[in-house]
Amino acid sequence: MARTCLAVFDFDRTVVLDDSDATIINKLKENKPPPEWEATNKDWTPYMSDVFEHAFTAGLSQDDILSCIGAMRPTPGIEQLITTLATEGWDVLVLTDANTVFVQHWLKVHGLSDCITSVITNKAFFSSGRLYIEPCMRQTACARCPTNLCKSIALLRWCQQHQYQRIVYSGDGRNDYCPATNLPANATVFPRSGYPMDELIKKTLSSSSPQIKAKVVPWHDAYTILHELFPEKAHIH
Repeated sequence: MARTCLAVFDFDRTVVLDDSDATIINKLKENKPPPEWEATNKDWTPYMSDVFEHAFTAGLSQDDILSCIGAMRPTPGIEQLITTLATEGWDVLVLTDANTVFVQHWLKVHGLSDCITSVITNKAFFSSGRLYIEPCMRQTACARCPTNLCKSIALLRWCQQHQYQRIVYSGDGRNDYCPATNLPANATVFPRSGYPMDELIKKTLSSSSPQIKAKVVPWHDAYTILHELFPEKAHIH
């Protein structure tokens, strides 16, 4: 039977408390700092490709990288939320500008792989000990997003292959704001409180022509999302 409900999650600072790319950059800073991010750059993925090359030459092994990623802390309540969604028959989509190696390894370490329907992100792979990354897409249709990933485009493509009666979206960043503006009125958007997505949504909702049609529920931890979606499980905390 086709699943009729979809939950979409960003990864960095949403599923995990911190940022996976920053975790590797900070690890490198301990002994051999990587190249600095330049504000004139628009696309993050080519920069991370340089970081991964630097990590390889600095002697950061595949095991070192995976160990750093696996040790990242989950957002409080996120494991209970994802397992509950899967148990209740929802499709669970991770849509992120991270990469397949980081996301899939973290999900495996934390026993959540089987709960996830699909991961849409930049492709990454190890070859001879070095980590390589390739863009998720090459888009020019959305000027608001980087060329390697517009989450609105990715989510639209996914939803065109499925029929959902209900969609919820959880995220934190600027690139999560774009898909939030394209969700229908019966959807729910969960922006992480105090982060760019939350601030952008507040700004548009206070304007004369708000771009958000969906219900908005800010959150500090994933228990807020769990209780909103499954009020009968409000005792879980």
